[in-house]
Amino acid sequence: MLNNILLLSVLTVTSFPSKTDSRKTSKDICKNRCSCEEKENALNINCENKGFTTVSHFQPPQNKISQLFLNGNFLTKISPNEFLNYGNVTSLHLGNNGLQEIKTGAFNGLKNLKRLHLNNNNLEIIREDTFSGLESLEYLQADYNYISAIEAGAFNKLNKLKVLILNDNLLLSLPNNIFRFVMLTHLDLRGNRLKMLPFAGVLEHIGGIMEIQLEENPWNCTCDLIPLKAWLDTISVFVGDIVCETPFRLHGKDVTQLIKQDLCPRRNPGDANHRAMQPPSDSQYQGPSPTLRPRVTPTRAPKASRPPKIRYRPTPRVTSSRDKHVFGPIMVYQTRSPVPMTCPSVCVCTSQNPDSGLNINCQERKLQNISELQPKPSYPKKLHLTGNYLQTIYRTDLTEYSSLELLHLGNNRIAIIQDGAFENLTSLRRLYLNGNYIESLSQSLFAGLQSLQYLYLEYNIIKEILPHTFNSLHNLQLLFLNNNLLRSLPDNVFGDTMLTRLNLRNNHFSHLPVRGVLDQLSAFIQIDLQENPWDCTCDIVELKNWMELSSTSVVVNEITCDSPSKHAGRLLRSLRNDAICPETDEVPVTKPRLP
Repeated sequence: MLNNILLLSVLTVTSFPSKTDSRKTSKDICKNRCSCEEKENALNINCENKGFTTVSHFQPPQNKISQLFLNGNFLTKISPNEFLNYGNVTSLHLGNNGLQEIKTGAFNGLKNLKRLHLNNNNLEIIREDTFSGLESLEYLQADYNYISAIEAGAFNKLNKLKVLILNDNLLLSLPNNIFRFVMLTHLDLRGNRLKMLPFAGVLEHIGGIMEIQLEENPWNCTCDLIPLKAWLDTISVFVGDIVCETPFRLHGKDVTQLIKQDLCPRRNPGDANHRAMQPPSDSQYQGPSPTLRPRVTPTRAPKASRPPKIRYRPTPRVTSSRDKHVFGPIMVYQTRSPVPMTCPSVCVCTSQNPDSGLNINCQERKLQNISELQPKPSYPKKLHLTGNYLQTIYRTDLTEYSSLELLHLGNNRIAIIQDGAFENLTSLRRLYLNGNYIESLSQSLFAGLQSLQYLYLEYNIIKEILPHTFNSLHNLQLLFLNNNLLRSLPDNVFGDTMLTRLNLRNNHFSHLPVRGVLDQLSAFIQIDLQENPWDCTCDIVELKNWMELSSTSVVVNEITCDSPSKHAGRLLRSLRNDAICPETDEVPVTKPRLP
């Protein structure tokens, strides 16, 4: 008996190089350490705060598409082949682990992984081989680390990467061609140490971007920033507030409101003495960053991460007596006393300057009602309530938040929004309702939001949009309805908006009418219709004609036929009209409308 026990112990310790052996000896993670729940055809494996230092001795149930939550453990280092047993995992959460090092080959075996969360750790560098083996990755979140360097080839093999979240790190710059081989749609670089962002080698490779966040960086508004300014003038995507840190004469100015002459003024030959007294260029000056507090991640569908304890990341100051003489006024201006503020006790509040209002971070505070926010904040501008337990938004919840410009309610459990709940938010420009349980949209839901420009409703269970829902949103520019359950849209649903971005990806559309729907859109729209079960029969010919008459940038991804079987898997644009609909000689053609 004792011999048998010893033999079993030896086998347990020494066997797991081969996949077959590991299945026999690895423990089922659901039966031994974690709670598992099957939801929407995926297995959620919850291993949060379980004291894990390694996961290689465990494996999830076979043949189950899984989401693995390992937040709040002690995975300070990920060794090679740590996740070999996890080939069915599509989403991996490694936040709040104190993670410092990711060894080469750490993610071997995760061939189906689409989402990787590395937020709130202690990573300092992203190497060329850090993400080796993650060729299916679409979403990467690495905010709230200490990342100061990214090697040039770090994303070269992540050809499917769409969302990259790097806010609140220590990045001074990005390497050349870092995005050359990826097709990003969302990029978050807020709260780093970027002073410039070149077009050549960086911005030129993100032509398909739908949202880029550049706020809270110490931008150096000199001639070097002209390529960024020129690029901003040519795009219509949301970029956030880009505020000048230096030179002193432009401190606090919004870059988008400046002209080329502001950034790079012409000087007369006799200005030598004047130039000697000006603040130095980007290469000379290392002034203190005004953003020394944790920031917030407004990401669309994904769950935002919890900010860590307050970090102070002062930029080194120049210490010579000569430099102190020249930079004295800047130091005084930038180190003014903090502004008194009233902040709800469970939240963290920041303010860039006395006139900008409060940025209120209440993410993942287990809040069940907005009314729990006490005391009421003074002059709130941005309110982040991501990842709480909100189920109902009551009509009275936001009556004292009329100054809000951004409201983030993503990744809660919201199923009910009472009529008029937002009607006092007349200044609101961005509203995030993604990742909730909303089933239906109506006009009363958005009453009062006349300033709204960006509306995120992806990853809900929306089955119905009633007529006139968006009629009062005259300034609406971006609307994300992807990953819902929509089968149809009412007539003139977008006719009174200014939409330039519309995402209908991954719904249940088999066809989409042009008359009364698509023909109400501006000719300058970008629309994503991918991953719908398109029925390539006569009803779709009008849509095909509309696409062909639109500019090449209108439909941002290819439409693939789902039925009938003879066309299944084929691109709609590759089919002739008479092959789709042999009974009809000609289908009416409708051009997109001009604004």
